[in-house]
Amino acid sequence: GTSSAGWPSLKICSSGDVPFNFEEKPSRRCSTVGTAAVFHSTSVHLSTPTWSPEMYGYGGSAAAPQQQFGGLTSFNATGAAAGGYGAAKAPALRKQRPQISLFVVLICLLAPIAVFGTVCGALSLSIRRSSPALAWIAVGAGALAAAGCTYQAVTTTWKRWNEQTTRDPFWYMFLSGTMLVAWTAAFCLGETNWWNNVVPYLELQTLDVRFDVDPATTVGQQLMDVGRVTFQKGTQLDLKQSIGFKNGDQYCVAPIVSSAGGKPESYDFWAIGLNCCSGGTADFHCGEYLNPKAKAGLRIMREDQRAFYRLAVQQAEASYNIHANHPLFFYWMEDPQAELESYKDDAQQSFYLGSLAFSALQVVLVVFGVVLHSKM
Repeated sequence: GTSSAGWPSLKICSSGDVPFNFEEKPSRRCSTVGTAAVFHSTSVHLSTPTWSPEMYGYGGSAAAPQQQFGGLTSFNATGAAAGGYGAAKAPALRKQRPQISLFVVLICLLAPIAVFGTVCGALSLSIRRSSPALAWIAVGAGALAAAGCTYQAVTTTWKRWNEQTTRDPFWYMFLSGTMLVAWTAAFCLGETNWWNNVVPYLELQTLDVRFDVDPATTVGQQLMDVGRVTFQKGTQLDLKQSIGFKNGDQYCVAPIVSSAGGKPESYDFWAIGLNCCSGGTADFHCGEYLNPKAKAGLRIMREDQRAFYRLAVQQAEASYNIHANHPLFFYWMEDPQAELESYKDDAQQSFYLGSLAFSALQVVLVVFGVVLHSKM
């Protein structure tokens, strides 16, 4: 037909599930399309059998109906303009940025920090000595938490790869990686802190204290249970008979002697130090060797180092023709009690500084993860 404006009109009707039929007459529910188009949600019938299908884009191009109807394009059954029937292209959608949950970010920030603090504290504080079972339960719980996060990350990534889930595995992988780093770093720092600071402090606390010891008349067997010793006035280091034994590190020793007495029968008291001498020559410069007020010693508690200091003494016996029947090893200093307390302070400082450093690192990693995820 023809509209009042002179434009050709198109009748679009609905007739159930009947397909396109260019020969049938229009059914009852029809609307005339002139300058505007009216759509029904079912099949489309053309009212004039003499018109060709190409006029409506069926198998033709979008230019045909525009030429026939003065700019009216053909439409598919859903009402979208198209160059051919059923070939409509959806408008391009702008890519949305991935949503980031604040709860997820907080979990990724706080969970690794909690694991680090728990594991490091359980391994490097006195609870390991007072309640060892509880300490190792805490360490095991941290390991299970890290393992659980890793399992969840791997399974989510695998399902996403196989299109079995729509979950984004990014934060699962992030949490898994930082949890493993947290547990490993906490375990290493805790073990180092325990053996270097906590164990010496606890063991020295259980040992005896002796004052006014004369190295010329006292033998090592008399002080086997002593951790802190204060020698008589006039006691000094015999730097001329110092020596070092090298085994990776340089283990340096120098005999502790009395300035009033002669050569003792057995050199049983030795000042020690690590990497503070050249080895073969007598150039011991360990601890407070230049302090004239230093007359005391704090006993070494590390068994792994004690064996190498014993080898250094044997080397001194061979080099200087002396004897050491029961050598005891001490760090030479003025105030051994203050040094003992420094072990405790160092242990606490290592724990707190380590926790603070890891917390700062975790904050940086989470911020980096948020920025990276927003750009994906």
